[in-house]
Amino acid sequence: MDLKKVYEFSYDYLLKEAKDFLSEDKIEDHVSTPDAKNCDSMIAAYEFLLVILQDFNRYPNVIKYFDRKDEIKRILHNYDLEYIASLTKEELYSTFKSTFGLQTKMMWERYAKGIITGASFMLTFKDYADFKSTFDSFDDNDMTREALALLLSTKIYNMGFALACDWLKELGYYQYAKPDTHTKDICAALNLAADNDDIGCFEAMVKIAKAAEVDAYKVDKVWWLICSGNFYRYNVKLPLAGSPKLKENFIAALKKEFL
Repeated sequence: MDLKKVYEFSYDYLLKEAKDFLSEDKIEDHVSTPDAKNCDSMIAAYEFLLVILQDFNRYPNVIKYFDRKDEIKRILHNYDLEYIASLTKEELYSTFKSTFGLQTKMMWERYAKGIITGASFMLTFKDYADFKSTFDSFDDNDMTREALALLLSTKIYNMGFALACDWLKELGYYQYAKPDTHTKDICAALNLAADNDDIGCFEAMVKIAKAAEVDAYKVDKVWWLICSGNFYRYNVKLPLAGSPKLKENFIAALKKEFL
């Protein structure tokens, strides 16, 4: 299979699907630049970590970080990392419960523990320059990039390899791609990785990116936007956004073209 053509077909497919709703320049911007492109401090990196930690399965609809971020920031003393690291998950959950009137315990407790262990991890660095230089040192080759994502998955509770990749790619490390439900289904359909294989999917997207001479970030975003139909950066949703039909139609087109 010509992996370069897989990417080119995917990109052209996205342009065709979105052409009536967004300009090509805006589509290119969305697939080329990370959400946290202006991250320049420990607090900014940590705040984006809180977004990532609730960005899987049903968590976004339960945590609702963007709806509650002002209150969460107040509870966390404006992201005072030393204060946050001193908390227990029970203490933080109790505060969340009394503030938001929570009915769901398990996900909030896990989110609370992720918040606390994330702060503890960030405190291992002297400052943002130390944090950045450490992460940069892993950005030399595919093996060390993969190793950093695996390391983060052991340091920050409830993160996992996929969310670690997500945090890194959105912090501006362009050779990361997130193996989420969409990208894993695509890789499995093309026989590029085993079904539901996070690392296999990550490695497949990296190979596609190299073949096409683009960043892995771009492969990730092209596929995610095709499957979700949600150009959230511009508050634009394509018809059928959120429907499995978008992904099903795309996978059918890929199979017809390449298998």
